[in-house]
Amino acid sequence: MINSINTGNLPIKDLVTTSLIIIIMSNILAKIYNPLFGFTYAFGNVITLNFLSWLYQDSWNKNN
Repeated sequence: MINSINTGNLPIKDLVTTSLIIIIMSNILAKIYNPLFGFTYAFGNVITLNFLSWLYQDSWNKNN
């Protein structure tokens, strides 16, 4: 069973900052090189952040 994460305690400032960095960098890569590179960068970042979310799961769960 997958542990559910209490998203009410996630730091909104960190989530907004991270998403802005991903959007800005993917737009820069898309304009300089190729739109496929920008999409690949954004998709790779989202997958990496989801995969590594287990690192911060203890700080997100206040029930432990």
